[in-house]
Amino acid sequence: MSFISAWGLARIATNGTRQLRSLNGLAARSQQTALYSTGAMEPKESQKGSPASSASQSDSATTNLGSRTHSPNQLEKRMLVFTKKYKSIDEIPALINQDVMERCRNQVRIKVANYMMIGTVIGCILMIITGKKAQERGDTIQKMNLDWHKEYNEKPRQETVQSKN
Repeated sequence: MSFISAWGLARIATNGTRQLRSLNGLAARSQQTALYSTGAMEPKESQKGSPASSASQSDSATTNLGSRTHSPNQLEKRMLVFTKKYKSIDEIPALINQDVMERCRNQVRIKVANYMMIGTVIGCILMIITGKKAQERGDTIQKMNLDWHKEYNEKPRQETVQSKN
């Protein structure tokens, strides 16, 4: 705060009272932020016991409850069992905390990505093995291409010969 005050005083000396008003607003905002972040601010005594304040607190609690819970569908229930949050689908409650569901989705995403990477590596290894076996047999892409062209050109020739006869 001393840096802001020293900076503010230097600006006031050069720019006048207009800066003073904005500096006061900045200081007030920083004090309010400090009070909110430390939790030092408490409700007024008149609001603590009033029934209207308890009703508004319960409304905010249910609003908070509704915004932080999630009703999982069948796929999400399977994901919760897959990530071992619950032992079976029957044990999953009707409402789950949204944070738990998001963590579960992230874990499933990571697991699926890992399984896909493992599958890709296994597929690459299998393709290398089959390619080497084909090379030993003498099968090449060039040979397959020549055979296809020969067959492709042979069919029209046979059709023209049969049509002439």
